[in-house]
Amino acid sequence: MQNNATIDDDHVDDPVDDEIHTYLNLDKPKSFFLFAGAGSGKTKSLVEALKKVQKQKESGLRLRLHGQRIAVITYTNAACDEIKRRIDFDPLFSVSTIHSFVWELIKCYQTDIKQWLQINLKAEIVDLEDKQRKGRAGTKAAMDRENSIKAKTNRLENLGKIKRFTYNPNGENTSRDSLNHSEVISIGSDFLTDKPLMQNILTRKFPILLIDESQDANKLLMDAFFKVQKEYSSSFSLGLFGDMMQRIYADGKIDLGENLPEDWAKPAKKMNHRCPHRIIKLINKIRFEVDG
Repeated sequence: MQNNATIDDDHVDDPVDDEIHTYLNLDKPKSFFLFAGAGSGKTKSLVEALKKVQKQKESGLRLRLHGQRIAVITYTNAACDEIKRRIDFDPLFSVSTIHSFVWELIKCYQTDIKQWLQINLKAEIVDLEDKQRKGRAGTKAAMDRENSIKAKTNRLENLGKIKRFTYNPNGENTSRDSLNHSEVISIGSDFLTDKPLMQNILTRKFPILLIDESQDANKLLMDAFFKVQKEYSSSFSLGLFGDMMQRIYADGKIDLGENLPEDWAKPAKKMNHRCPHRIIKLINKIRFEVDG
């Protein structure tokens, strides 16, 4: 439930920001889920935590000496640009959309990508053929399945001719050698779940990973990040910023924030810095069943 606040409160130091900063300790990293409603300043707290790291020259020097960065994932290019601007475009931080982040992580592993596609396409074709046998012939659904089977079979047969797969996080990716958005997320999720080497690469490259608007991050990818955090809890911090009542996309993790590991921190922001008091009263009524 959100307490009353004036617009000027946005410029007041929030003790939660200091709390989050303590979790970004390279020697004793702590993972956390920050629960915060609309207007409470989730992104502000994320930025303030990064600024505190900037002021700690020892941490910055240590990260640079080891070729490491702090990764920040958010949902839109506009949000990325805003965060980069607020931290003065410091190269110590890798700020990207979730699709860009995953592609940068997997794009060098072209052989593994091809093997994944071969297995996945075969499984999809088998599933479509099974549905085709059970479905009614002559319907639009049947014709769509038939076209999909042909397209996937053709793609499977031509995989061997592709030397390198491409992907544009901001494009339509319609060329023969390109991956689509869903495939990139699925490949990244499977690699992080099943390949210890990929887990090791992620944690060595980014000992701290912060995800803004985490309630909208893909469920499979979030599950993969949780698995990595469990395996590398002593050297890797996963920080989630979110509010389940602000979910927009249906493929997010429904129970995010529930049943978290006991060693996770659960800071909360209860002040609303955006709305007048009468709006806050309405928000609290709407959120009562969730916030209690």
